Amino acid sequence: MPNFQLMRRKFQTEGVTHAVFLSLPVTLFAVFYVYPIVSTFNLSLHSWDGFSPSPKYVGLQNYVVLLHQSRFFHALLNNISWLVFLLLGPTSLGLLLAALLDRGMKGESVFRVIFFLPFTIPAVAVAAIWRWMYEPTNGLLTTVMRSVGLGGLAQNWLGDPSIVNFALMGSMMWWTTGFAFLVFFAGLRNIPVEYIEAARIEGATPWQVFWKVSFPLLWPSTIVVLGMAAVDAMRLFDIVWAMTNGGPAYASEVLATQMYDTAFGRFEMGRASAISVYLLVIAGVIIMPYIYQLAKRVQDSEAE
Repeated sequence: MPNFQLMRRKFQTEGVTHAVFLSLPVTLFAVFYVYPIVSTFNLSLHSWDGFSPSPKYVGLQNYVVLLHQSRFFHALLNNISWLVFLLLGPTSLGLLLAALLDRGMKGESVFRVIFFLPFTIPAVAVAAIWRWMYEPTNGLLTTVMRSVGLGGLAQNWLGDPSIVNFALMGSMMWWTTGFAFLVFFAGLRNIPVEYIEAARIEGATPWQVFWKVSFPLLWPSTIVVLGMAAVDAMRLFDIVWAMTNGGPAYASEVLATQMYDTAFGRFEMGRASAISVYLLVIAGVIIMPYIYQLAKRVQDSEAE
């Protein structure tokens, strides 16, 4: 009996200790994650200009109004376009560069720095660089095209609604490929050399070695790159806003820039909050399968 009471007291003490240590992260999570989400949803049910003392309750009106706005669906379509591009563009180019460099090219360390360096530059600086490059009269791209006799193909890269998104994607490709390259390159270097040598002994060509041996073993790296690409596509804001402000004529607008413009340009805080809730739901639908697969793979690896 005394032993039972001693064990019970020990468990109670450990429980209190665990609760004390958990209280800080739980409190921080509630204050900085749960509360802002609940507060944003509550604000989305009101009409408020940011200055009046009391918001007016309007229910789901902000959500309904957005569903009848072509501007909202255009921004959503742009987000989906960015999602497809970021999943395919920087990911494929990063994998290609990593595969080429993994073959033992001369000056490997120099190329690694060159490929990864753009990713270390802040988004605003990237936007400033590419705005100068895309300048329609004296920009670097236009100047180079004129010097090689292609001046007639020069465009107002950021001023033409039909090509502005492609111009932005070009700058994004230059900026983000370094991350995919680094992850894939690290993954290739972690593949056991014995697997590669065994495939070569069996007579596999370099392409077969990559496609049938290396690439399947890059699945963990691929999950990381694709997951980050999906997150980046949903939260995309800084480079679009810094380069075009969502223009011209809302052609390059995404949900995050529309939310910012609605809140601080039109002072419709409730409607901007509704956009953020839509964005949160859409991002959750897209990203949750990735989190599920990642958690499943972690569980499988622990079971092994």
